[in-house]
Amino acid sequence: MNGQRLATVPYFEDRRCRPRFLVSPLRYWIAGPARDLDPLDVRPGHAVADLGAGAGFHAAEILRRIGPQGRLALVDLDPDNLALARARLGNDARVSTLVASAASVDALSSGSFDRVLLSLVLCCLVDKEGVLDQAGRILRPGGRALISYPKRWIRRRGRRAAYAMSPDRWKELMERGPWIEVPIANSLWTIRHLVEKGSDDRA
Repeated sequence: MNGQRLATVPYFEDRRCRPRFLVSPLRYWIAGPARDLDPLDVRPGHAVADLGAGAGFHAAEILRRIGPQGRLALVDLDPDNLALARARLGNDARVSTLVASAASVDALSSGSFDRVLLSLVLCCLVDKEGVLDQAGRILRPGGRALISYPKRWIRRRGRRAAYAMSPDRWKELMERGPWIEVPIANSLWTIRHLVEKGSDDRA
């Protein structure tokens, strides 16, 4: 998979963000990539999947942490976002890109990642169950995922209620898979969940 662009998977209900907002200096100033990557414990040699990667806000810091033997898959529905990420990262053979919804990443092999990042993604997707199911599928046993979403959700004209997150909604999502939640502090603006893939004895 290294260095190649994988197949495109359309998913039209997902919300998209403009690339310039995803890598703005203000975002780096308010909460840089280390805020998410420190608790996720990304290590040298790890394989990391950034689902809903946008324009690669976390990518450079992930690459620094995984070292020469690691690999990074950037997944986003918007090809313009991934093109910007590629332009910012250069021709790095450790990086692969996939134009797809975070809820539909069948092109990524099961059990092939150590860490999954879902930063400010669940609030943009309707198929939240699919996102968590896919994250669990691609993680190795004992692998971890960090999921974050805004504390406040303001309903505006044209926005679907299905984008919203709540404690009850999160509980439903956790009950779907073999997840073990690891305590983690929230930030000023976001709810953060650190979860570990356990064994699934329900089959």
